Amino acid sequence: MPPRAWFRRLLQVRPLRSGLTSAGLTILVCGASASSAHGQAPARAPSDTIVRLALDPTRVRGAPFVVLLDEGTFRVERDGTWRNDVRQVMQVLDANGVRTMAERALTFSRSHQRLTVRWVRVLRPNGEVISDRAAQEQDADVPAAMNNPVYQDQRVRRLSLAGVAPGTIVDIAFTLEEQAPQRAGDYLHRWALNGLFPVRRSLFTLDVPAGYAPTIVERNLVAPRQDDTVDGRRRFRWTSIDQVPLRAEPFAADSNGVAQTITVSAPGDWNGLAAWYNGLSRERYEVSAAVGRVADSVVAAAGPRSRADSLRAWHRWVAQDIRYVSVALGIGGYQPRTPDEVLRTGFGDCKDKTTLFVALLRRAGIEAEPVVLALSGRPDPASPSIFQFNHVIAAVRDGAAWRYTDLTADIFPYGEIPESYQGAFAVRVTSGGTAAPVTLPSTAPASNHARQQVVARIDANGAMIGTVQEEAQGSAAPTLRALLAAAADQNRRTAAIRALAQRLAGNEAAAAVMIDSLEGSHGRDLATSPRLRYRMRVPDVVRTVSGVRLLRLPAAMRGPARQLRTMLGQIDSTRPRLLPIDAARVIPPASATIEWRVTLPDGWTVDLPTNVNTTSFFGRYRSTWTLDGQELRVVRELEGGRGVFGPQRLPEVRTWLQTVGADDQEFLTLKAGRAP
Repeated sequence: MPPRAWFRRLLQVRPLRSGLTSAGLTILVCGASASSAHGQAPARAPSDTIVRLALDPTRVRGAPFVVLLDEGTFRVERDGTWRNDVRQVMQVLDANGVRTMAERALTFSRSHQRLTVRWVRVLRPNGEVISDRAAQEQDADVPAAMNNPVYQDQRVRRLSLAGVAPGTIVDIAFTLEEQAPQRAGDYLHRWALNGLFPVRRSLFTLDVPAGYAPTIVERNLVAPRQDDTVDGRRRFRWTSIDQVPLRAEPFAADSNGVAQTITVSAPGDWNGLAAWYNGLSRERYEVSAAVGRVADSVVAAAGPRSRADSLRAWHRWVAQDIRYVSVALGIGGYQPRTPDEVLRTGFGDCKDKTTLFVALLRRAGIEAEPVVLALSGRPDPASPSIFQFNHVIAAVRDGAAWRYTDLTADIFPYGEIPESYQGAFAVRVTSGGTAAPVTLPSTAPASNHARQQVVARIDANGAMIGTVQEEAQGSAAPTLRALLAAAADQNRRTAAIRALAQRLAGNEAAAAVMIDSLEGSHGRDLATSPRLRYRMRVPDVVRTVSGVRLLRLPAAMRGPARQLRTMLGQIDSTRPRLLPIDAARVIPPASATIEWRVTLPDGWTVDLPTNVNTTSFFGRYRSTWTLDGQELRVVRELEGGRGVFGPQRLPEVRTWLQTVGADDQEFLTLKAGRAP
């Protein structure tokens, strides 16, 4: 991505939740998912003493609500059907809690799941019932988006509750049932005993047939589970009491030593999943004469000189000329459509496009296989379930290695994959129907490089006039490609120019910036690295204040200091760090170079700021200032890294951010006299 946008990315904190969700269905439509249900039952008022756990809202600080009870019983059968009974009792503490609790939503797959709402009620702390049902309830289809539409049988049930106010208690209980699993015997259920909010009681029961051995993965539990067998059923029970909420800490890694989680999936291994998917897709790799003729014409038009040229031609055709539409109805959430269907309709989703691409390569005698993965997050290799995955890409044999390519990422060249799932666990489904677990490759940060070079002068009116050149490669390239594509589109050109102005001068000053003479590579050209060149005029960079002439630096010339100071402000220095540090969430695993060469007005010089050069375990930064005659030159370099490091290294992060955050020059003082 271009330097300005690259510098703008700040920390990301992945929420750690209590177990307020249930098992659901993940379909291979490049990220879509669905869970629970349809149907309802009359509300009833249970009799219990849960209200005794209520707290005095004035004595709880910082939380919008408290989880008084988070209780779930997951009953699973050998065929993968399941019943999930959930009860959630939350005490609302402030206005933010009201907004969260007064509106509830449950999504469901109506063709094979059922939801029964057992009760919904709002109580006073003394147990008095304010309302014993939702004030408004509605089921509605989830519409397919206009951009990259996904057609599926998902519905959402909305519940609007009356009487929710600070101090009240919201008590909801419902049952979700899976009646016809898309993959027989498969399921995935997760539960967390602690989270970002106080949890007074968390109770989770797994109920399975006696003699049945589910896959159970426990992380960071502080108390052992209980296990008993009664009446032909085996029950595993986990309990936690008065859990202190976890803190959302910046730069937190996905894995940690404090989130108490249980993940339950079916017995078996990844070979079972691979055999199932291979059974769905095996007959879909046949290429008809009609598809073959189109594929041959695509290659002929590209004029290939090598095997690699043919691969790139087929990749570009499938990625860019076959538009994205997913028809994920029934088994269509998992089974790819045939190449003939994709060619006839002109569209497909991730598994459709991958199947077409793999089929074309196999027809040409090139070994290729589908790979199932998750678009984001990190699947756990210890839980073999299709519900960990929601995306399919292709793997192509390249000598002794494999190259991976995403047929839905239409501005990524052949052999490159998005940063979001680099380094993640995935499963390659071999042509024989077995599983080949893999770790997806990661690109070196130095190879994900964006460069911006500006050559300018300051004219007699105090404006900075010059030429900007930008180029990018690796994971930095797609953003620049998208900008180039927008600039070439008359309907989006104005927005693209505005984006360039904002990157140069910042949002506030962008309106006064003039940009013209845009030229560069085509945004959808995947054969070369993207390049962009344009002219700019930034007015009023020279001003006089109290008799002192100042040079005001455009935002891009000032570098990343302001963003990094914001990151520094997110660090809590008063409490010990608990969560490990993900280096890629401090500085992304990419690199950027910004070079500005500005010719000062004749007869003027400037005091140069101090150079900065600092390196830490997560990245490096360097700024260099020089004055050669009348030419002022500044070069800023920033590079991130990868890896997970212990929380004890937070002081290094703080020191590094302080150092770079101080390297911020909004103004330089101009002085009469020539530079030496």
